[in-house]
Amino acid sequence: MHKTEFIIPAAILSSFLLTYSFIPSIIKIAEIKHLYDNPDERKLHGCSTPNLGGIAIFSGFLISFCLFSVIDSAYQIRPIIAALCLVFLIGAKDDVVPLVPYKKFIGQIFATAIVVVIGKVRITSLYGLFGISMLNDYVSILLTIITIVFIINALNIIDGIDLLAGGVGFIAASTFTVWFYYYGFINYAVMGAALAGAILAFLGFNYSPAKIFMGDSGSLTIGLLLSLMAIEFIEKNEVVLRSGNSEGISINASPAMAIAVLIIPIFDTLRAFSLRILRGKSPFYADRIHIHHRLVDLGLTHIHASFVLFAFNILFIVSVYFLQSLGNMTLLIGEFAIGSLFTFLLFSIKKKKKSNSTIHKKAQNLIETY
Repeated sequence: MHKTEFIIPAAILSSFLLTYSFIPSIIKIAEIKHLYDNPDERKLHGCSTPNLGGIAIFSGFLISFCLFSVIDSAYQIRPIIAALCLVFLIGAKDDVVPLVPYKKFIGQIFATAIVVVIGKVRITSLYGLFGISMLNDYVSILLTIITIVFIINALNIIDGIDLLAGGVGFIAASTFTVWFYYYGFINYAVMGAALAGAILAFLGFNYSPAKIFMGDSGSLTIGLLLSLMAIEFIEKNEVVLRSGNSEGISINASPAMAIAVLIIPIFDTLRAFSLRILRGKSPFYADRIHIHHRLVDLGLTHIHASFVLFAFNILFIVSVYFLQSLGNMTLLIGEFAIGSLFTFLLFSIKKKKKSNSTIHKKAQNLIETY
């Protein structure tokens, strides 16, 4: 039996050390086999970079999670690991040989169905949003699958500049870990801690100029785990509230808080999808209308753009926590209204002159080459 006070530090440290030790070997293998993410007109990196960092994140997380979670006491753990392995393999295959999009979606839906149907990770209520409370089983299963697949792909979509997807994943995993541990949900606390440790190790190699990218194997893995933690955070928070044991880190608007934790991928993806549909294009059309693209186009470096969005993310989490008495609906409207205002102002600013942008890009390429 693990001492609970040592579980979280042990999970973080073990996943960090494992991931950190795996990455140099993965970089070496990628160089030997020429497994790179090559730059093009949409991508914001200037040179070919290994894109198999997700292998290290997945491996470091999984080993640590299996070591410190209480597997025999939780029927959900085995389906989660099975789904995680499937999603990781889909991402790894796509990193090496690109998959047709519909095949990726079929695989993601199948993996998600494992944790929803067998593991019973489900959204069981809308908690008063739109006047709806409890959901019947069929609606619950369908809504949960859609939500998880959306978040998985939202994390994948924001993985466009150095640090961003990893940093957002680290902030979210750390936030959920604190709450799960405080209320005694040890397995999910270990999940968050192991993920945070693995991502933190990866970020040390993803700092500009990046030595490695996480690739789809990393973003899909992180997306699945964060979606599961977000749903369980909402569901278990209701259990805490009903028990009357909500003193301390009390959350009375858990859906709004879960969205605040994941506001960057959720808002940016919804915004991009909506704009593409309004323009008569597929929501998955490849373009440069994401928030991180705009920040870089305005002259920010990858690091500065990522830290602007990290600050935005943390501000939302803190604000929702202190304003939770307003209720879920008011907070959700406020979150998306502020996000819309922020992006409207951002896209209203004139871009830097092309000559400056070209000079900046050439300088960045020179640094990366050096």
